[in-house]
Amino acid sequence: MRYFFILGLHPALSLAEISAVLAERKFEIKDLLEAAIVIETDVELDLPALMNRLGGTIKAGRIIDGPAKLSDDEILAKAADHLLAEYGEETRPVFGFSAYTALGVEGVRSLAKKIIVRGMETKKLLREQGRASRWVRPQTGLALSSVVVTKNKLIEEGAEFVVLIGRDGFTSLAVTEAVQPFEEFSRSDYGRPARDVYQGMLPPKLARMMINLAGVGTGSVIADPFCGSGTVLTEAIQMGLGDVVGSDLNPEAVKSTERNIEWLKSRGSLPRSVRLFTSDARHIGQHLDPASIDAVVTETFLGVPRHGREKRSELQRELSDLSRLYYESLGAWRRLLKPGSAVVLALPVYVLGPERHGVKADEFVRLGYSIEPLLGADAVIRLGAKETNNHGLLYGRADQLVWREIIRLRWPGTQAGAAPT
Repeated sequence: MRYFFILGLHPALSLAEISAVLAERKFEIKDLLEAAIVIETDVELDLPALMNRLGGTIKAGRIIDGPAKLSDDEILAKAADHLLAEYGEETRPVFGFSAYTALGVEGVRSLAKKIIVRGMETKKLLREQGRASRWVRPQTGLALSSVVVTKNKLIEEGAEFVVLIGRDGFTSLAVTEAVQPFEEFSRSDYGRPARDVYQGMLPPKLARMMINLAGVGTGSVIADPFCGSGTVLTEAIQMGLGDVVGSDLNPEAVKSTERNIEWLKSRGSLPRSVRLFTSDARHIGQHLDPASIDAVVTETFLGVPRHGREKRSELQRELSDLSRLYYESLGAWRRLLKPGSAVVLALPVYVLGPERHGVKADEFVRLGYSIEPLLGADAVIRLGAKETNNHGLLYGRADQLVWREIIRLRWPGTQAGAAPT
């Protein structure tokens, strides 16, 4: 069985997350496009359930034909046949086409566009069979957004046909079966009662991606020693990983986390156990038993908010102080971690014009941790990303002064699987 996944704005990080979630299932990446991957597996995937877990994936579905040298006419006819087979005469199916192409291959974008604009011909083929239908056309670009797919009920009452054109020119035709629950993420971000706009907040999608990169399962105890307003903890609870531990040096932050968890409870997300306390991240061992934590997932303190006029020397001094904080914290966490535990960190990367200044994680190895690449080098290159010196991946926008570098450390013990290539 072949499936496709449409990757988010940070495709390398999205692929790393998918690979971590599917680590226990045997799968192979068959194609890697500009914003999509195609995988093959012997195991049937529950795509709606999978999409409810993932944070960095926009759409997912199954391949119904190909890869092959499919002509435009063949693609349009196969789409019509699919709708005729799936929906009875009393229904008026709604459908649309989206196309995703290989990165930098001459001519594939124009080929994809031609398929998109010919969607009306599928409508005509259906009409010839006596079937009324409705065609939804992309407003911009080559693809329908998740919002359009959801609002037009394409999955429930028709189909979004996804055309995937690989580097070899071969085409696969697929059907979307699940899209990102964007409304839920919006509620998690803007609906929660406690938000700290001044300090900046970890996006819920990124928090979920980091949790998945830790490779934890139901029954795992997740700790966030820089919990802030509790984004990592609330996402873990909503994912069904209900044993959470949170702490922060700021008592107001801990109160914010308490409020957000209570808000979740009122909406039906019930954690199994919650421990919250005020503490410096270097001293949380005073509150916890040895070897009681399965994973640490945290956005570290990223430094004082920037105004954009700092000198290079100021930024380097700030990063030096932060590095000392991280080193001492990781040293203190060692006695709390179970063998083989993952530590997933969001570290600061300061943007100064074209320069990027970050933390050197090599020092963490001296504490006994190993640094795990999130992706193989080939996958990073093909997705147009850039792996950092810490084997991490960057998360940020062009207009931000502080980016995040996501890295994964491993405490000695049973190791996770290798990063996908």
